[in-house]
Amino acid sequence: MNQLEKLRRYWKKIQRAKRIKKHNNKIPPYLKKDFGVELNYKIWITKGARFSASERNRICDSFSSQTVGYLSAYLIIVNLITIYDIDFLFQLTSNQLGFTTTALSILILIYSQFENSKNHSIKSEKFHQCSLEIGELYNELRMVKTFTNVYNPEDKIRKISEKYDVILKKHQNHSPIDLSTFKLTKTKYFELNWFDVNWIKIKKYLWIKLKYHLMIYGPIILFFIYQIKKYYS
Repeated sequence: MNQLEKLRRYWKKIQRAKRIKKHNNKIPPYLKKDFGVELNYKIWITKGARFSASERNRICDSFSSQTVGYLSAYLIIVNLITIYDIDFLFQLTSNQLGFTTTALSILILIYSQFENSKNHSIKSEKFHQCSLEIGELYNELRMVKTFTNVYNPEDKIRKISEKYDVILKKHQNHSPIDLSTFKLTKTKYFELNWFDVNWIKIKKYLWIKLKYHLMIYGPIILFFIYQIKKYYS
């Protein structure tokens, strides 16, 4: 065997070792250990994600009520501007007033129906209840794995796994953003860098708050733009 062939085989061995190492790194650490560790991780992360889902729905419920209130206030204020002659405000024409009040009324009606159908308040309560149930299993599993005098720990872990599956079937699954939000509370554990943290925060804002802010601040921004254009025209 010549020297060139030896170098070629040596290079193939190096590449093969790199592929194996890369493949092993893709496997989550908890999957490399026993089933008890894997179950402990699943329960822990699901508990955290469900708490995040409960908080997300609570925020959505609060913003939903605020949005309807703001839109209703805008509807009343627009009509008041045409009644009272305010020096520093330009009044809307009759066509502009009719279009604005009709548009706001339709917007409030459709928006209220859509938001009410999502049942944010009920979902928040259910996710919170799910988190508490999973939390009880987590504590039970931790006791089984921590205490050395537990009789037949394998059977107890199997039963906890079955209870965990039952709880998951009873409740709605959380969204990916809820898991990402939970990871923000454990940045070191999940090895999140500055970019990862801020990217999750941006996604969280776009997913949860952006639509409400557009509905709340959009009409008043458009009104001020109209006033500025009238002033300089």
